[in-house]
Order: sequence, then structure tokens, then C-alpha cells
Amino acid sequence: MPTITDLLTHFNRHFPLSRAESWDSVGLQIGDAAAAVSKVLLAHEINDAVLDEAAGFDALVIYHPLIFRPLPDLNFASHTARLAARCIRGNINVIALHTAMDNADPPRALGDALARQLGLENIKILSPSGSEALEKIVVFVPPESLEKVQNALWQAGAGHIGNYDQTSFSARGVGTFRPQEGSDPYSGKLGELEKADEWRLEIIVPARRRDAVVAAMLTAHPYEEVAYDIYALHRGGQHYGAARMGELAAPMQLDELANQVQQQLNPPGMRVVRGAKSTFSRVACVPGSGASFIKDAVNAGCDCLITGDVKHHDALQAQALGLAIIDVTHAATETAAAPMMKSAFEGMSEYEVRIFDKPTNPFEQI
Repeated sequence: MPTITDLLTHFNRHFPLSRAESWDSVGLQIGDAAAAVSKVLLAHEINDAVLDEAAGFDALVIYHPLIFRPLPDLNFASHTARLAARCIRGNINVIALHTAMDNADPPRALGDALARQLGLENIKILSPSGSEALEKIVVFVPPESLEKVQNALWQAGAGHIGNYDQTSFSARGVGTFRPQEGSDPYSGKLGELEKADEWRLEIIVPARRRDAVVAAMLTAHPYEEVAYDIYALHRGGQHYGAARMGELAAPMQLDELANQVQQQLNPPGMRVVRGAKSTFSRVACVPGSGASFIKDAVNAGCDCLITGDVKHHDALQAQALGLAIIDVTHAATETAAAPMMKSAFEGMSEYEVRIFDKPTNPFEQI
């Protein structure tokens, strides 16, 4: 049966935990990494209703971390400590993904899902927060095993360059070796120099996937001793970041756009800040609290920013810069999180997965 470690490894392929912001808390928050897991509940965040439904599940995977900052004590008068205690008493392992989902590769990031919900086209990262380090693996393979090794590398996460996958380069050549006592050569005889027809296979791999890719390559390769090299690359890999920008299918006025956003996101409330333009074409969006991207949106030529948790002085700044804002509350921008987690389980029969489908947004319409 899979363990919590296996579940974390699986999520890490979709939502790299190493990309989480330094201020964030992601990964296993409560529980035992060696615990077996077959039943998984997905939720936006933890409250008592979520934990009521989580009874009998082995793991609870959430978007918002329960423990965001270190707890000074475990006094159950604290809302967080009390909920954590319920998880421990119920043997519920808790995994948080948060900004690891925000910074996933397009189109798997939460910002991509929000942009699609809003009907934006030509979606791009508004302001990259980082770029993944890349390495190149070079391995020498006999002709009859080239395709098998190549596929193993791809399936383990290698060969992605921008919007392309299954990339590689191969060139034919001759390798030499002389088997020594105790060896079990794929070809050749003990003590005799062997000249072997081989392919040089080169493939790009994210640094975070190196160990998994090398392990897959060694498993697929027929040689007893595999010759391979790993090179660090100066060029960066996939850019990532939480914010997105895109084009509206047709220009809109603020009131028209706000009405459309109301229908698309169904927020419990909405506030608008009018900008300099009366008609909008280019829109930025940020899941959660996105006021820190106001200047980036202006610099990118956006007419409007759709996000949540905009403070008074941030709204004044946006207005002074000519940027309109539609504030739809924090949680309304993140409704795609649980369904995106669920999509990561497609084709995996070893897990029973369910989404907690009741709202956890503390705000409601009156």
C-alpha cells in the first residue's frame, strides 16, 4: 500500500514543493511519513466541518496550510492548536500545497485555472518569481535499448523545454571497454577489448527531478555499469509565479466585466476600484491576496487586476496608477484548488479520493 511519502512524491511531480515561497509552510504538516494511505480527502482548508467528514480518511490534502507559523504552545484555546489536535486524535495525516500549487508549471498552476475561469485568452505569467534550475543528462546506450531508456527518462520527468515535452538529442558512435574479473558484461568477453555500437542520448532534466530520472534510467538500461554524465546548465528552465495576465475575448467596460466575474466566480461579495480606462482588454489575476502585483500589472499594460484582500491604501495606489481592481474576496479566487488536486489522481486506482464540496469561505452574502 502507498505511504504518505509516496503521496508527497506524487504531488511533488505536479506541484513542486521546492517552489513554495520561503514564507510559506507546505508538505506534511501533521502525521507520519511512513503511514499507509489509501483514502484521501481534498479540501481548500481545515475547519471543523472538514474534519467531521475526514473521519476514516488516511490523509487530508489542503490548499491553505493549517499551521502557517510556528505555534507558541498547544493550548487548545487556539483555533489552530485545537484543529491540529483533532487531526492527531483522528490519525489524519495533513498535507498542505499552497504556493507549491501557485508556482507549478503552466497550465497546472492555480493562477492558470483562475485565468481560465475568467475566460482569459493568451494566458501568460505576469511576473515570474523564479526559474527552475536545469541539468543535462548524457547517457550511452546500445541501439536496441535506446527507445526504452529514452521513454524511461521522459516518464520520470525529463525532456521538458518550455511548451514542449519528450525532447532529446541522440548521436551514434563507438564506445570501448574491457571486462575484468567479476564483471557480467552485456556484450564482449573477459579480458578482451570490446568496441560497442552505442548511441549518445542527451536530455534536459529539472534539478529537482535528477535523482528520480537517474534511478529510472539505471533501471531501464541493460548495462551492468552505466556510463552517464550530468551537467549543470547556465540557462534557466521553466519560469514560474502566482500571477497571470491574459486578453478578454472582447473589450469590456468595468461594470460589464464585474458582472461577468460575478457569474464566473460567484463570490460572496465584490468591490471595484475604477481606473483610468473606461474599456478593458488586458486583465491580470492573482489567486488569494494579489495587491503586491499592482505595479507589475501596470507595467505589463493591464487595465484591471482581479484578486482578493485588497487593502485601502493598495486601492488608492492602484487608482493613482490608473489600474482598475475587482476584489472578489480571497477564497473566491481559489475555488479551483481542490479540483486541481483531484486531477492529479487521474488514472491512479490505488487511492480512493473525494473532495470536500461544501464552502469553507467564512464570508457570505447578506
